[in-house]
Amino acid sequence: MSPAQPGDQPDRPSLLDELEQPCATCGGTGSRVDPAWEPWRTRLQELADAARQARQEAGLPPDTPVTGLGEVIGIRDEPGRRPPADIPQAVVEAERAIDDHMDARPLSYQQEVCALCRGAGQVLTDTGSQLVDLLERYGFVRTHPPAPRR
Repeated sequence: MSPAQPGDQPDRPSLLDELEQPCATCGGTGSRVDPAWEPWRTRLQELADAARQARQEAGLPPDTPVTGLGEVIGIRDEPGRRPPADIPQAVVEAERAIDDHMDARPLSYQQEVCALCRGAGQVLTDTGSQLVDLLERYGFVRTHPPAPRR
């Protein structure tokens, strides 16, 4: 690619700008967050806030796990493992609620490849689709099925 020359029109859109545009489904990122995760994350934040509050009321540091047995924070019900006797029941219950919630994660992936752009983040404009149709008519072949037109 050569550097800009006098007389070039920098505000003129490039050919690719006329053929492609950012995908409206994923916002040009190529992936989307599964909506099933949003309420799960919201509830996790509520439980974490409640656990911090319980720890604070018990005089414990707010971000220190009670026993260190949890996957993320909190404790696990492992045979023979009990929280220390001086930990208030409210703190233990808050930690267990977080662990139970972690076990109830949605089964889907948090992020999925966008079905419309197949992860590219770009889709064809109407002009781009017309060019592809022309190329196909003259023997050029697609390597994947066309994206649905909007």
